[in-house]
Amino acid sequence: MKYPRETIAQVLSAVDIVDIIGARISLKPSGTDRYKALSPFTNEKTPSFMVSRDRQTFHCFSSGRGGDAIAFLMEFEGLTFSEALRKLADGAGIRLGNPTEQDDREEYLRAQLLELGKFTADFYRRALLDGHLGAPGRAYLERRALRPETVARFGLGYAQDQWTGLYDAAVRRQFKENVLEASGLFRRGERGDRGMYDFFRHRLIFPIKDVSGNVVAFGGRDLGDSPAKYINSPETQVYKKGRVLYGLHESRDAMRREKSAILVEGYFDLLRCFDSGVENVVATCGTALTEQQAALIRRYVPEVVLVFDGDAAGVKAALRGSGILTAAGLRVRALTLPDNKDPDDYVRDAGVDAFRGLLRDAPDFVSFYVAMSHERTGTVEGRTEIARELFQMVRHVDDRLRAEEYLKIIARALGIQEWSCKREFERAQKEEHERPAAVTQTAAATAQAAPAAPHRDELEFLAALASGTALRARVAEELDGLELPETPLAAVLALLLDPSRSDLTLIAHDLEDPAARTLWCAAAAQDAPEPERAADLATRITNTLKRRILKDEAARLQEEIRRAARDQDSPALNDLLRKCNVVRERLDKIPAA
Repeated sequence: MKYPRETIAQVLSAVDIVDIIGARISLKPSGTDRYKALSPFTNEKTPSFMVSRDRQTFHCFSSGRGGDAIAFLMEFEGLTFSEALRKLADGAGIRLGNPTEQDDREEYLRAQLLELGKFTADFYRRALLDGHLGAPGRAYLERRALRPETVARFGLGYAQDQWTGLYDAAVRRQFKENVLEASGLFRRGERGDRGMYDFFRHRLIFPIKDVSGNVVAFGGRDLGDSPAKYINSPETQVYKKGRVLYGLHESRDAMRREKSAILVEGYFDLLRCFDSGVENVVATCGTALTEQQAALIRRYVPEVVLVFDGDAAGVKAALRGSGILTAAGLRVRALTLPDNKDPDDYVRDAGVDAFRGLLRDAPDFVSFYVAMSHERTGTVEGRTEIARELFQMVRHVDDRLRAEEYLKIIARALGIQEWSCKREFERAQKEEHERPAAVTQTAAATAQAAPAAPHRDELEFLAALASGTALRARVAEELDGLELPETPLAAVLALLLDPSRSDLTLIAHDLEDPAARTLWCAAAAQDAPEPERAADLATRITNTLKRRILKDEAARLQEEIRRAARDQDSPALNDLLRKCNVVRERLDKIPAA
């Protein structure tokens, strides 16, 4: 749905970007109306993520990302423009119209799927609470010994043992057929009229939320004799299973508070932890951990503790997960529970204090990896293989001292000389850097796609213009009547020098070119230079711009002069020669660079 600029301006003026970002990451003051933080988008150690209250912009110098509050929510929470705008509007108490199918079919479908998710979660929750209908679900939860507060907090529900209960309710609520089909909540019969029937039947239901709290999918635990004990919603327009973590919406505050996350596999593993007072927990819902999920965790915490089942599958998942999490820049510790128990069973049997003790003493990922690979340590080949696998993980550790400690652990655990281990690690790194071009094409393409770092003089120049109306007026007068070139700097100047623009907070939104937006947000993130420096920058950069514009104009006129001479058009030729002389005179008056 396309919203009028006035509506966007109303929403942006009603929120403070410092509050929006500060509610999601830790900001620290850094000058007048400036704040800084470690980037939520990269694995940096020195803060380069800057937020400007007076310009209402953010800029991440390590990744090049920048923009206004809308752009931040789009990047941080993976929202569309409309979803981010609507979230800000809701928080500010501004009512926006709902998208219609005529406005934007894709946006309308997304909105309807989210509305259907909310409706479905409520439908299943009410069924669970129903005295008669929800009895099977409640009986199962009583056996699992979860507190009612935990059940309510996660909105658990019950899908009755009937074919079209949810479908009939959704039709009565007037959800369209294409929305129902796109939701993944229904299946079509293979015979007869091929009507729709409910996907979840006679199952305990786990609503799955995105980081914003929208219900985007469901998990279901069978309460009968189905061979599929657990089933999940298929991927839809609003649900990509590799990009969502169960419980993240509920646990993110505790994760920030503890500065650590506990990663488990199943729904009940997470629910048991919450039920026992351990709330910095997220779950993969039984699917393999992805790079996107690891990046999600990294946004909130610097450390993660892997707690998977102690069986072979759990160990394999933990080993694989350690590598993915380390590559995302996280400090990783890992453990498997005694007697092949999962966290749900262990906490119920041994108690939460015993569980907390295991978490506290969980080994680093290197020690864990070696311990879990013990069957391969009996041969030289096996130990070499383990070392090389660990080298691939350690190379992602951005703290050099910590990386060296890991290499010492590898050496001791595998019976290798420390100097030899370090030498082989450095050799492996060198081989990685010297991979054939074909292997590095993706990385090269990614690097080329990243915005170039803005020139420092341009940043200071724009920061000076943003802070001084007199300087803006002077530069505007100097460039008056000249057609600015198509460059990021010129795009920013066109908006910044517009005399009708009294509010600079919408510039980030109005800039369509990503490079221009990056330039403006980077400039807005720093303080203006001293007046003398600002005046010097204004003179030099304005003269450079004028020189370029006039040279381009002279070249254009020369081409027209050649054309007029060829056509023997004397009146046109004389006029063009006069214009060209005027341009050359203006060029001569510009001081040399």
